[in-house]
Amino acid sequence: MARNLDVEYKMRMTQELKDKIVESAKELNRSMNADIVARLEESFLRNESSAPASSDVKIIHLKNGKKRVVYGKLLNTLDLDYTQELSALQNDIHLSLEVLSGSSFWNSLKFFNKDVLVFKGDNHIDVVDNGKRSLGWLVVEDHDVST
Repeated sequence: MARNLDVEYKMRMTQELKDKIVESAKELNRSMNADIVARLEESFLRNESSAPASSDVKIIHLKNGKKRVVYGKLLNTLDLDYTQELSALQNDIHLSLEVLSGSSFWNSLKFFNKDVLVFKGDNHIDVVDNGKRSLGWLVVEDHDVST
C-alpha cells in the first residue's frame, strides 16, 4: 500500500545497517524507504502503547460477577457498550474500526503491511495485526473474581 509522502530527509547510516534494511525490505516485499518509515512508525506506536496510562484503563463490574478490564489507545475514542457479550462487542469494535478507516484519525494509526483484525478468544478481545501481535489499540479482558 503506497502513501503520499511529501517530506524528504537524507540520512546517513552504516553499511551494516543499510544491509539489514535491504534484507528486511526484500523479505517484506517493500522498498527500503517503506521499510524505514514502517519501522519508525512502529517504534512510536510501541512507545505510546507499551504501558497504558491509568486514565486509559476501565474496570467494569459485570452482572455475572466477573470484572471486565478494558484498555488501549482507542479506549477514549470509541464510545461502546463494554457490558455486552464479547461476540456482540467484537462486532461493534469491528464496525467502529471500519468507520474510523475513512478518517484522518485512522491514518495516524495505520502502518504499512498491517492487516488489522478484531480477535476474540474465550475471555478476551484484542485488535491485532493478523494474529501476529497486539496493536495495543483496544484490549478487553474478562476476569473471574473470587469473593
